Amino acid sequence: MLMLENLTIARAGAIMALNVTRTVKAGTVLVLKGPNGSGKTSFLRGLAGLLKPEAGALTNAPSFHWLSAQPIPPSLETPREYLAFHAALMGGQAGASPFGINAILDTPFNRLSTGQRQRVKLSRLMVSDRKLWLLDEPSDGLDAAGLETLLTLIASHTDNGGIAVIATHQPHLWPHAETMQFGAGAA
Repeated sequence: MLMLENLTIARAGAIMALNVTRTVKAGTVLVLKGPNGSGKTSFLRGLAGLLKPEAGALTNAPSFHWLSAQPIPPSLETPREYLAFHAALMGGQAGASPFGINAILDTPFNRLSTGQRQRVKLSRLMVSDRKLWLLDEPSDGLDAAGLETLLTLIASHTDNGGIAVIATHQPHLWPHAETMQFGAGAA
């Protein structure tokens, strides 16, 4: 369970989320909706501890995976290095990926397509067990097969008691999710 108590997140002095009180139970997908610049990523960064809350508290936060929409760091040259780095960081091990990346494990990132890079980033979710997934635009760049794998992976994660908080411009992908609106239309 993830509990937010009067949580206020700001970025560069602008309030992105004000006095959010919410309990996110195990088995939940929470979709963050809103236009670009409305605060979805800042809110995720706050949940990950990368932005200090202006007020309020985040309690009962389980261990998490943070999947940013940012590019892969250039110091990690291949998918194999990237996954090994995250396995060591998270206390797990890089194993089989449901995203079918074995053929590109030793290919330099600069030779991979956007979709291939996204599949590698998503494969990071498999290196260790974390109950909370904080995912920023996880479906970007994926083809139909990659998208189907992502949807199946998130469904399996939540069916097993995990929580997925997803910032996305494609909320229709998770029609039964709880939602939180940012920007225009926010309550």
